[in-house]
Amino acid sequence: MSSITLKGSKEGFSVIVDDSADFDEAISDLKNMIVEQTIGTDEDDVIRFAIKTGNRLFDKEQIKKIKSVFGKYPQIELTSVDADVQPKSEAAQIIEDNKVNIETGIVRSGQKKDFKGDLLFLGTLHEGAQITTTGSIYILGEVHGIVHAGFPDDTSAAILGNLEGATQVRIADVVEIVTEDNSDKYSNRKYAHIDDLHSISVDDIQNFKESINEPRKRND
Repeated sequence: MSSITLKGSKEGFSVIVDDSADFDEAISDLKNMIVEQTIGTDEDDVIRFAIKTGNRLFDKEQIKKIKSVFGKYPQIELTSVDADVQPKSEAAQIIEDNKVNIETGIVRSGQKKDFKGDLLFLGTLHEGAQITTTGSIYILGEVHGIVHAGFPDDTSAAILGNLEGATQVRIADVVEIVTEDNSDKYSNRKYAHIDDLHSISVDDIQNFKESINEPRKRND
């Protein structure tokens, strides 16, 4: 069984690496996939690939090896190597730059925890429980309840990270109930924010990285 899965989209291809697979095995399967699919021949237009590594972070040397595989085929462009988890250094930088609160415990059903400022949530939020803060929320734990950022009226706040499992997402005075119809957009490595129509939009967390450390203008 192959350790990689190829998926296509309008933007290009995604190569999903089994996060439990041996790295050298994954590299071998990647090479075989390129050869078997005759990807990267001179007749092809440039094809873009993104590597998805799931709950696994590749180190610099491993990423270098992946890039070397793609480098042999000029018609192939590696756009990114993305994981569903954040490096510890990245989380530490968020804490240092923004002086956020940290919650590592379990918030059980019926409980509600309130915070002031930004919050890094590393714990577990049970269904029927709620966390609320005046700033943004960075979720590296598990949430199965209500998540409320920007309370009561800070529309510049955001909710970032692992949104999979949340039952309600609230920012300032805007509430979105997560149902079967919209649950697909609430997954890992996402961020929710208030858009120009004063509704909650969800986007890939990578699109937020450039502005994550910029000072946010809060409502008075």
